[in-house]
Amino acid sequence: MIDENPSTVIVNIHGLLGEQDCIQMDFEEELLVEEEQFIIDNVSYEIVRVIKEDVEYPVVYVVILEILSHT
Repeated sequence: MIDENPSTVIVNIHGLLGEQDCIQMDFEEELLVEEEQFIIDNVSYEIVRVIKEDVEYPVVYVVILEILSHT
């Protein structure tokens, strides 16, 4: 049987739109892999680093790959 509700974890994302502080959000656990790509609000990102040890929530560093067209 396929799990239709993927498990999510709270992560601290750094690098989104150049913010100094992190953005805390729910993220699909199976996507927490370096070099994995994802899209949020028409912006494509790639995970460059994931830190899971010795932190309350995983720390995810990302870079913007592309800002997608709205049309």
